[in-house]
Amino acid sequence: MGIDLARESKVRRVILSGEPAGSIPAVKRQLEEAWNAKVGDSAGMTEIGSIMMFECRHQPGGAHIIEDHFIEECLEHDGDRQVPYGHEAERVVTSFGRGFIPLVRYRTKDLVVKVPYTTCPCGRTFDIYDGGIRGRWDDMKLVRGTNVYPRAVEAIVREFDAIDEFQIVLERVGLVDEITVHVELKPGFESDWDALRERLSGALRDAHEGLRFTVGRAPAGSLPRFELKAKRFADKRPKAEFKH
Repeated sequence: MGIDLARESKVRRVILSGEPAGSIPAVKRQLEEAWNAKVGDSAGMTEIGSIMMFECRHQPGGAHIIEDHFIEECLEHDGDRQVPYGHEAERVVTSFGRGFIPLVRYRTKDLVVKVPYTTCPCGRTFDIYDGGIRGRWDDMKLVRGTNVYPRAVEAIVREFDAIDEFQIVLERVGLVDEITVHVELKPGFESDWDALRERLSGALRDAHEGLRFTVGRAPAGSLPRFELKAKRFADKRPKAEFKH
């Protein structure tokens, strides 16, 4: 519509919600530049009827858990053992906030890393989910022996300002799983393609134990856009069929 939000908008605060959203530093930076506004992260769940975490103004790299409304546990995924501070865990929540529909030790499948409240200088005594909701355990894909999380891939892709949109595609070629990141470039960056492709594939490889990523260029406007929760990971590998 030709409106320069950074110059003409009166918006000064943008509150994001939904994983991973504002938990990814590069996404937060791009949105702050686009709106010329301060961006904060939060997250909620329909099942518990409310927001369950928020980012304070100190923005310590994570969001405070609203612990006077919820009992939050960090357990091993598909297990019952407690996971200590600083380690990946599944978020398990008990909420009494909805009255007639209480939740007791609800397995959310949210991937979180809890750190002590002392990590933040704001003075609150609510512990923090470092990096917010980092994704979901059931989003994790095993590719040639390496765990791949869409959020981790997005965190790397969004560091490249030349990229407008992207999609991750997982396919089986012969007997081997192949993972490709298709990217659209912003106008004016077409001449930088070869260098960008090398840098992006190298960054993805280094962050995933040497796993080879193919980086492909998609025509402008060809990748899907989303108005609500984005789904940028397509697993096209054949599914096993079991017959009785």
